[in-house]
Amino acid sequence: MEILNGKDLKLRRQTVLLYGAPGMGKTTALGALPGKTLIIDVDRGADVLIGNARVDIVRLAPDLKDMKEVLETLEQKCEYDNVCLDSLSELERGMLAILGRLGKNGGAPELVHYGQAHFRLLDTCRRLRALPANIIFTAWEEYKEVVALDGTKYTQTRPMMSGKTVENICGLCDIIGELVLSQKDNNRYIRLEATPTLVAKDRFFKRQFCTPETLLKPEKEKTNND
Repeated sequence: MEILNGKDLKLRRQTVLLYGAPGMGKTTALGALPGKTLIIDVDRGADVLIGNARVDIVRLAPDLKDMKEVLETLEQKCEYDNVCLDSLSELERGMLAILGRLGKNGGAPELVHYGQAHFRLLDTCRRLRALPANIIFTAWEEYKEVVALDGTKYTQTRPMMSGKTVENICGLCDIIGELVLSQKDNNRYIRLEATPTLVAKDRFFKRQFCTPETLLKPEKEKTNND
């Protein structure tokens, strides 16, 4: 058993969940990460990174069977600064589609399949999170009607995954942000401050927002000489 004192702890790697509407630029944001990046391409949308020499891409087969090989290869040796899974939403849907084909409901997923996909997705995330690299998950976004304890109803923006899966995966992440396009300057920003209507958090840096380029490393604070 290893016991560490808080003063000896150092921030070595982070687990991030970046979500947003399709086409908002999540995959492009992965290409802006500092260091060497591997993208596990589930969405098959990594063509937007053509010409980016700092990014390696592994495309999963439609049956997802090579996901096991990808995980085992990375667990044996991971030489990347960042490992990205793009996206959790499509990976979950792919799992459910495969399980549905094997079921007895005319190809549609059965209730038991949602439980199986839930645990498979969580296991995948935990195995990636154990790697010696920054882990970045992407997901599509959805809007869910929520009723507060006092009866107040509101719409919450959150990553798109079924049931309790999204809550469990959010619990594994250090940073959760929604990628948005600013109407003021037409640039993309990541919202990191949680509100009742937005699922977000920034465990380490406590930022309200950041740019895709500074997602893992905040901009240096300006001094009086700047």
